[in-house]
Amino acid sequence: MNETQALIDFISNLGIGSCAHAGRLTLISLLAPKRTPSTGPSPYLLYQQAHEASLISIEEVGNGGIVGELQVANRANQHVLLVEGEVLLGMKQTRVLNVTILVPAQTVLQVPVSCVESGRWRAVSEEATGKAAVHLVPSVRAAKTVTVARSMRGARTFASDQHAVWAGVDRVLDGYGADAPSRSYADLAGADATALTDVAKSVEPAPGQTGVLVLVDSHVSCVDVFESPQVLSALWSGLVASYQAESLATRDQKARPAVARAKAVAWGWFRSIVASSIAVGPEIGLGAHLTVVAPGVEAAALVHGGKVVHLSAFPAHAGGSPTRFVRPARRRS
Repeated sequence: MNETQALIDFISNLGIGSCAHAGRLTLISLLAPKRTPSTGPSPYLLYQQAHEASLISIEEVGNGGIVGELQVANRANQHVLLVEGEVLLGMKQTRVLNVTILVPAQTVLQVPVSCVESGRWRAVSEEATGKAAVHLVPSVRAAKTVTVARSMRGARTFASDQHAVWAGVDRVLDGYGADAPSRSYADLAGADATALTDVAKSVEPAPGQTGVLVLVDSHVSCVDVFESPQVLSALWSGLVASYQAESLATRDQKARPAVARAKAVAWGWFRSIVASSIAVGPEIGLGAHLTVVAPGVEAAALVHGGKVVHLSAFPAHAGGSPTRFVRPARRRS
């Protein structure tokens, strides 16, 4: 089975479950086929697990560093999964992963990232000190994913439009009223992190849930689906906190359709991926990186061993108007 067919089959076999509500958020559960095991050991470690066990290090490339790249050293005997949108702390500036990457065991490689702290280029640690409690919000992930996908399809690289990412981070920080002297996304939560992370505690994944379709005011914000319920559960807090941050930072309120209709429309939108144009991008780490091109959706997926490791999708309009690529530049305070 090729990677494209694996993605189509994966989406076709997902089920839709119940809705959970929190303020302006609606979280629709996406369920794995019943044959998918919901327990058992994961075939790979997640970044935070490997970091806490001192089995992985992420640091600047060379002595000078490169804004759009970091070096990862996986010392574990297992692969390590780095998830698109995870926010890496420390080093010369806060970064976010451009794509989901499965780093092979006992391997060193360079990974593509974007800067989410425009006012600092000064080392505070030799390597990443872990990840932020809040994943990057969907709207900024969407802007990043759109430009990375264009780069993958055109230049065969994983470069983002750095200025689009900075603009998105500024918008979210200002909308949330965050005190961020260096314009770091990591300052989004600040001392009030529980206002974001507590939502995840009040809404738990359903049995067999591998993904979530997120609505803000009944309009699609994003989709995240993983290979297994265990992976979603491990990432749940940071993801849901980011969805909540999006709902709190977004000031524009559109007309809100009925939840039942919104759920049906969102489900149809998500399933439209199977009829879209799917392209395989350049290689990095294990597996194949796929991008989806469609009038109403922008999506990216990592497929490895015939399984979809991570699929993320966003409304096409969420990425904003087309932007030109620029080389990542250092911005100083």
